[in-house]
Amino acid sequence: MEPIDRLIWDPWNVRHIERHGVTLREVEEVCAGTFTPSQSYAGRILLVGSTNESRILAIVVEPQSSGVYYVVTARPASRRERRRYQEHT
Repeated sequence: MEPIDRLIWDPWNVRHIERHGVTLREVEEVCAGTFTPSQSYAGRILLVGSTNESRILAIVVEPQSSGVYYVVTARPASRRERRRYQEHT
């Protein structure tokens, strides 16, 4: 996976992640830090990582161009995702 240089935000994905109790700042913290990527569906990538407040999130992004990703969704990570992240870090 290429490094994340920029995230694309629009009114839809901002409202969507807010419904999951996640902020833009938290998503940006995870994407700027250490995360574990894995393939998702339809060419998307699942990122699991920790915020500065140690909250572990699962974020789905879709590559748009080199280093640019559209945020599809973000939510608190499941137990399984948290465990896998903690094993890899």
